[in-house]
Amino acid sequence: MKKITIITPENIEVEYVLAEVASRVASAFVDMLIQGLLIMPLVIAILLMTKYAEAFMSIYYGWVIGISLLILFLIIYGYFIVMELSMNGQTIGKKIFKLRTIRKNGQSLTLKHSAIRNLSRLFIDMYGIGIVLIFFSKECNRVGDYLASTIVVIEENRTRPITLESLEKTNQHFNYYISREEAELLRDYSERKNKMENYSDLQRELKLHFTRKFEALGILEEWENFIKEL
Repeated sequence: MKKITIITPENIEVEYVLAEVASRVASAFVDMLIQGLLIMPLVIAILLMTKYAEAFMSIYYGWVIGISLLILFLIIYGYFIVMELSMNGQTIGKKIFKLRTIRKNGQSLTLKHSAIRNLSRLFIDMYGIGIVLIFFSKECNRVGDYLASTIVVIEENRTRPITLESLEKTNQHFNYYISREEAELLRDYSERKNKMENYSDLQRELKLHFTRKFEALGILEEWENFIKEL
C-alpha cells in the first residue's frame, strides 16, 4: 500500500494510505450503476412518448431532446459533486469501498475542487485515460486529481475514542478560537486515531500546536481540558 504524508496548513504532519486502481475502479463502477438507475426513468419516458405521444413529440421534439440532455448532464456530472460535498469527499461507491477524496493539504473538498475534478472525469477520464494515468502516478492520481489538487485515500473502519463533538464540549468558546481548518483536522484525527501508525507523533504535534496557540492568546489555562482530550 502506498502512503503519503501531508503537511496541513497548521504545519502538522498527517499520514494517509492512498487508494489504488482496483478499489477506485470498483467504486466508480458502483457509482455508474447508480447513475444508470437514475437515467433509466428518463429513457423510459422518452420511449413512451415516442410510441404513445407521436403528435406531442413531433411538435416538441427539440424541447424534449434539449431538456433530456440537460437532465443527463446533471446526473452524470452533478451526481459526483452533490455526493462529494454532502458526504465529505465520498460517493456511494467510495463509501462502500471505504475511500474518500481530500485536498492535497488534507482539507475537505470545496465546490470548486469537486467541480474541476469531475469536469475532467466527464471529458477526459471516462475514456480510460484516468485509469492509465493512475498506474503511472506516484500518488495514484487521475487527470482530475492533478487539476483539482486532490487525492483519494483509504478510509478504514475505526473505533472512535474521541469525536470532534466531544472536543467541542470541552470548551464553550470552541467555535470562536478553533478555525475551520483546525476543526477539519481534528475531525479527521478523531476518526483515524486508532489506525494511525504515527498516532503518537501527530498527537504530540497537535498538543504542541494548540498549547502554543492558546499560550500566545493568554488563555492556555482555559483550554487545558481540551488539550488533555486530544
